[in-house]
Amino acid sequence: IFLRLPNLPALVRAALTCRSWLGAVRSSRPFRRLFRALHPAPLLGLFLEVDEDAAPSFAPLRRTDPDVAAALRCGDFFLTSLPVQDGAYTGWGIVDCRDGYILLRNMFSLAAVNPMTWAVDIIPMPDDVRAGSGLSFGFLGFHLLSSEENPWSLRVVCVCADVSRVRAAVFSSETWDWAIHPWVEIGGDNSLKYNAGMLVDGSVYWPFHGEHRMIRINTATMEVINVDLPLQVDVESCNYNAGETRDGQLCIVYAADDFHLHVWIRGVDGDGIGIWVPQNILSLSAEIGRVTRGWLGHLRVVQVRSGYVYLSMKCITPVGILRCWFLSLSLETMKIESLIHGTFGDSAYPYIMAWPPCLICHDGSSTGHEVEASH
Repeated sequence: IFLRLPNLPALVRAALTCRSWLGAVRSSRPFRRLFRALHPAPLLGLFLEVDEDAAPSFAPLRRTDPDVAAALRCGDFFLTSLPVQDGAYTGWGIVDCRDGYILLRNMFSLAAVNPMTWAVDIIPMPDDVRAGSGLSFGFLGFHLLSSEENPWSLRVVCVCADVSRVRAAVFSSETWDWAIHPWVEIGGDNSLKYNAGMLVDGSVYWPFHGEHRMIRINTATMEVINVDLPLQVDVESCNYNAGETRDGQLCIVYAADDFHLHVWIRGVDGDGIGIWVPQNILSLSAEIGRVTRGWLGHLRVVQVRSGYVYLSMKCITPVGILRCWFLSLSLETMKIESLIHGTFGDSAYPYIMAWPPCLICHDGSSTGHEVEASH
């Protein structure tokens, strides 16, 4: 019966009706796995970077579903739980957003925020990661690692570079400490792109400036290897992203200047060597023109997540106003949906609802307190 519910917010409301229903959902991992496969978690909105001195803004998607609307009303999407200093938010900027968490950074620390539960964890910066580096040291970016079946534990991967070397550090909420890994030689000369990493199936993929390659950092083994890019990708345009299909396969999506979208999926040839297998070349100009009522400008791939490509398209109107549209494209149906548009930049982070901890059994204890807290 629960599998017939339309989405995750509806399941939350049903499960919290009584303790026995909540216990049924919490105690069955196979049920949760099947429900996720049948009903992917909904996209609730986009976090937008509007001002480097202010907290990010949240733009909710205007859905007619009352359960999704209820989830939005209950969350801290204005990020009021972030700590303030001297009456300001001390320049918090988003560096990652996944699994219900938003990872933010300022000059002093990181913050992992779960708007649905109002939970905030302030994480210290990994100062020891600079050891053995020179003047060219720099932080490249940060990524969140968490598990849908263990939302109480999270990890943060920090990637930094120094000339032709790269190093990773991993923070664990269980030890509340950073594990610093050795420097690895990757070649090049400070040519890894800043804040351009993509997390796919537990590995971080990081592209180079002007090179048809990226590095893959396996966060389980910390092995670093080179991965080639399709030759058709214009690496100077910075208009491509690695991501994952709905079934978890590594893919590359590239938006060309002529509004053609190219998709490749990683496979192997007859000798077992990794290759990029072309999938589709889509002409998006007519469809985007329909959504934007004729406006066409610069198309950019924002993210590729769980079989969806998130795109931005910005242009200058005849009266000199910058307008930006955010769109989503399903790699299965190839249908485009307009998400939001307005007079803002094209930096955005899709926020997808995660399973609330109250629906997952942590230690087999009674569900009474969880029901009261969730209400």
